[in-house]
Amino acid sequence: MVFVYVFILLVALWKFAEWVAPWHDLSEAGCVLGYVYDGDTVELKCGGESRTTRLVGFDTPETTEPGCAEEAALGRQATLRLRELVASGPVTLDGVGRDKYGRLLATLSVNGRDVGETLIEAGLAVAYRGGSRVNWCERLAR
Repeated sequence: MVFVYVFILLVALWKFAEWVAPWHDLSEAGCVLGYVYDGDTVELKCGGESRTTRLVGFDTPETTEPGCAEEAALGRQATLRLRELVASGPVTLDGVGRDKYGRLLATLSVNGRDVGETLIEAGLAVAYRGGSRVNWCERLAR
């Protein structure tokens, strides 16, 4: 009976550590890019599991619930550009933790360059390090 309790405790601790701890070298750990949901959210496939992953360092307009038509249009452009980028060369992934929704947080680079930098330079994203997010409708109305 003690063995069962110890086993359950170890599994619980392992799952908790997996949820809390950052995942580094995701590419080397066998994670591959699955699907690009939008300009800053992708699916990673790691060990047979799919994980929704938020890319860090930048923010793109919403595509699921945009605040205005302009935000939706720019969000679609950002999504298409990210899909083009990840198809253009070797992808590297590095996990940095989890967000309040339990999503994996990661950086994604293509050909050694962070995709966030590319999207920011193209005007499809803004730098984002947490806190209040940009109001895309106000920004685009200027």
